[in-house]
Amino acid sequence: MKKRTETNIDKLKNQRQLNVPEQLSVKKNRILKGAKYWKEKGIPEPLKEIFKNHKIEIDKSIMLSYEQDLLGGSTDEGMILTIDGFFYEFDADLNSDRTELIELYSFINVSERFEINSHKKGVGKTYGALAKEVLKELNDTTIIN
Repeated sequence: MKKRTETNIDKLKNQRQLNVPEQLSVKKNRILKGAKYWKEKGIPEPLKEIFKNHKIEIDKSIMLSYEQDLLGGSTDEGMILTIDGFFYEFDADLNSDRTELIELYSFINVSERFEINSHKKGVGKTYGALAKEVLKELNDTTIIN
């Protein structure tokens, strides 16, 4: 069943026009893939320490975006969604092997930027609602396994 869903998502990605449910499937899949990738790969210890210092349970949170070594930017920046439903952006410089924090430039709660709505007219679910849905699904899976 999982393979079939991935195939359907791949087909949807190549279509020119998608209806709202199809658009939501593609968006949710993108969030899910990114979150799973960073859960499996893991994030550098200095970032884990930053999250721990901000009382964030990294094992129950998901990375919504995470970029390393951006040109003209910091070495590590991104956004995390916590188990408590808060969205945080971070911007930090780590050393080249990502074992030490050089400087934390920002760690900001940006939750107010995200509308959480499962029935928005013309859109269906908002990005915030989809992200929280993915967070719940991944944590339900983690708890069962």
